[in-house]
Amino acid sequence: MILFGIVYAIVAILAYTGTITGILPGHESQEILIVILSAAVAIFALVGGILALAGNKGAARIVGIIFAVVGLVSLIYLQFTASTFNIADCIAMVLGIMLFVSAK
Repeated sequence: MILFGIVYAIVAILAYTGTITGILPGHESQEILIVILSAAVAIFALVGGILALAGNKGAARIVGIIFAVVGLVSLIYLQFTASTFNIADCIAMVLGIMLFVSAK
C-alpha cells in the first residue's frame, strides 16, 4: 500500500502538470474534486500501509474502510463527470477492502 500511495501520488502529479496523459483518465482536466480525491487516496494508502506495518490493527481497519470508500467515491465521480474508468481508483478500493479484512 505504501508503494501504491507513492506511485499514485507521483503519477497524479505528472498528470496534473501535463507531463503525461492518458495514464489516469479524468485527471488532465484538473478539476478540484478530482485533485482532492486523488490526494486523499494517496494519503490513505500511505497511512494504511504504515499502520499495517506497525501492527496497529484497529486503526488499520478504520483507515482501510475509509480508503476503500474514498476510492469508490473517486471511481464513481470520475465515471459520472468524465465518463471514464480509472483502474488506479479500482485498485485503491480493492486494497482498502483487503486491509480492512486482513487486519483482524
